[in-house]
Amino acid sequence: MSLTFTVGGCRGSMCVSGHQYRRYGGNTTCYYVEVEPGHYLVIDAGTGLRTLQNEARERPGPQRFTVLLTHYHWDHIQGLPTFGGIYDPGVRVDLYGPPCNEKTPTEALGDVMKPPWWPVPVDKASGVRVHALEESMKVGAVRVHQMGLSHPQRSVAFRLDADRSIVIATDHEAGEQSEIDDALAEFASGADVLFHDAQYTPDEHLADKKGWGHSDWEQAARAARAAGVGRLILTSHDPDRTDEEVDAIRYEARRLFTPVDAAFEGMTLPL
Repeated sequence: MSLTFTVGGCRGSMCVSGHQYRRYGGNTTCYYVEVEPGHYLVIDAGTGLRTLQNEARERPGPQRFTVLLTHYHWDHIQGLPTFGGIYDPGVRVDLYGPPCNEKTPTEALGDVMKPPWWPVPVDKASGVRVHALEESMKVGAVRVHQMGLSHPQRSVAFRLDADRSIVIATDHEAGEQSEIDDALAEFASGADVLFHDAQYTPDEHLADKKGWGHSDWEQAARAARAAGVGRLILTSHDPDRTDEEVDAIRYEARRLFTPVDAAFEGMTLPL
């Protein structure tokens, strides 16, 4: 089967709504691809996970979800507690997460997915199995690799290889650790598509956003050039960034790296 990679949500930090966010969307980070019939590979469980939940609800037959988390900040896990599949013993959900401050994925998620913040503890959700993230794994027809990024409490990038290659480096602050930037350039080398954090403008970043864990569009464009990727897609849009402002950032980034687009909800790419 041909594989289609879909953007369910690409907003950073928090979800937003309003007429000024209609084209790029307001849901937080979630990407997914159906890797074999009824089996979905999901990257991050932000509020964009509802897009997949609504899509999967219309599909007949048994379903399986392999969910890989880049990290545990709110905007990347907020869709998980309301995801119906984790409460259905007839649906298999395998969730993989990196270690966090010496805590296992179960412990990290269990700290927030429990009363009084949520009525059902993660270890009582009948449909979900939680695992430690593997350095390399095969999910259906897709080979997945991961590497660490520069972000508070650590985040990871994923590379998905099938007929084409897509690298997801959301929540990464370029320029903080040169060795990580160099490693990302090697990790993403020759990929067809690089999704790269571009939450800020260079002026915003330099003014008061240093150390916040996000890149600006100029750094994203330079990362794409260093890796020699075929196409750059800017992601993790600032929650205050309007559609017109995202357009302007995309335009500016094209001065440094021509094949640039900005992620939007419902965007699809072949994988």
